[in-house]
Amino acid sequence: MNNPIFAFQARRRMRSLQVPIILTLYTSALTAVAALTSYARFLGPTFLIGDMSAQLAGYLLVLLLQFALLLLVAPAVTASAISGERERQTLDLLLVTGTSSLKLMLGKLLESFCFLALMVVCSMPVLSLIILTGSATVTQVLQSVAFLILFVLYALSIGLMCSTLFRRAATSTIASYLAVFLIGILTLLPLWYDVKRIGDLYDALTESGIQVQALDYTPISFIINPGLGLFALLESQTAVFHNSLWSVSYTLSVTLDFLPLQKCVYGNMIFMAVASAALILLGALRLRSGRERIRRR
Repeated sequence: MNNPIFAFQARRRMRSLQVPIILTLYTSALTAVAALTSYARFLGPTFLIGDMSAQLAGYLLVLLLQFALLLLVAPAVTASAISGERERQTLDLLLVTGTSSLKLMLGKLLESFCFLALMVVCSMPVLSLIILTGSATVTQVLQSVAFLILFVLYALSIGLMCSTLFRRAATSTIASYLAVFLIGILTLLPLWYDVKRIGDLYDALTESGIQVQALDYTPISFIINPGLGLFALLESQTAVFHNSLWSVSYTLSVTLDFLPLQKCVYGNMIFMAVASAALILLGALRLRSGRERIRRR
């Protein structure tokens, strides 16, 4: 890619000693979780059918651990990308060069995205070994990796957008985490409407004498909330939450049977990609307005 910002910062990052150290610690942590939950069962003298649930738990824990780590790391990685340039008083120099605002935003984003995407890709050997236990298939592992990579892109875009709004790196970092938290809360609000809508559809079909096989309704909250998207992904692959919901609520457990989980997963992935593109464009427009102010001085 002909982007000097991306080429310079990616070269500087990959030449750093921190990169192999972080990748080693990251993959070691995932391997340790997988070893304790999945592989340890194969080291005993016997292996029972009931032990397969432990292999499934290992797959879930590895994905949940990755999601949690990326959620904690990704917003902070790009939160100082633009505000840090302001603090070093180098942003004006970048804006008056021939590099466009969009290319500047993409360069900052892609440099961080490639690093975190590399971390996700490095987890594939751990997930692939879990395939040997029968807990997941190759298609499911690739789908999970694609979901995590798009989530990384989404979280990085939020941090980068916040970086264009604030002058100090510390302020933009705090704002990035607050934005991620608020987005997570606000995108959960349609869940109440979805539950009511699904209940009304189910009642209408049963009262008319139609045997309900599936509901032609995709919940909005599962499309716009990454946490619910991950829930739909894991449920569609393992159906592990269905058994747990029986002890909590019969209605929720039955409702889960009729949800188009695969549509929810793909819809959530498309939403994260589109939202990331929108945030980058908004950030580029803000930088462009800053460039025009500099030229008028």
